[in-house]
Amino acid sequence: MPKYVIEINGRNFLVAMEDRIAKHGFFAIRFVEAADPKGAEETAVRMIRETQSLRDLVRNSSEDPPFMDVTEIEEMDSFDAVENLEPGFIWYEEAARHWWQFWKR
Repeated sequence: MPKYVIEINGRNFLVAMEDRIAKHGFFAIRFVEAADPKGAEETAVRMIRETQSLRDLVRNSSEDPPFMDVTEIEEMDSFDAVENLEPGFIWYEEAARHWWQFWKR
């Protein structure tokens, strides 16, 4: 079965980080086997949705849900060089502060 590396950008995630609750986004990579790119995309997104640590962090209401976009799909020959098929998340704050506000918490 073909192997894929999928890059996902999650956005509009209301989470508590650094002692405050704010909207964040993340980038995540997932390595999956699937029959085709569409199946790989669906599998990778499902893997992220089922990540319990992420589910425990998210505080969005049903009226303002988070969402994910697949930003890249690439087929691979093998996973031999891959150490972790489900690496962590790279978080960023969506409402970045202006340069003059960086001293504020």
